[in-house]
Amino acid sequence: MHQNGQEKREKGVNTKTVRLCIEIPENIRDDFRDAVERNGKSMKDVLRLYMQKYIWKQSELQRNRQKQRQTIGKNKKALALIKDR
Repeated sequence: MHQNGQEKREKGVNTKTVRLCIEIPENIRDDFRDAVERNGKSMKDVLRLYMQKYIWKQSELQRNRQKQRQTIGKNKKALALIKDR
């Protein structure tokens, strides 16, 4: 990843823009470029949105896993209380 030194203000927070370099097969890049252009988008915008959605989804999954662990822990405690009666 290369930094290009550009900074933006987003929601009151300074964010530095960096360049992302990945290696993919040429045909995938070409097909992706064609697909986003057909939809009036740019590769940069589509990839940025995908990354933001991916981050959000992973955060949601992590929160759900934590909630499940808490629920399992509460259920185990409740079962232990019932068995002790």
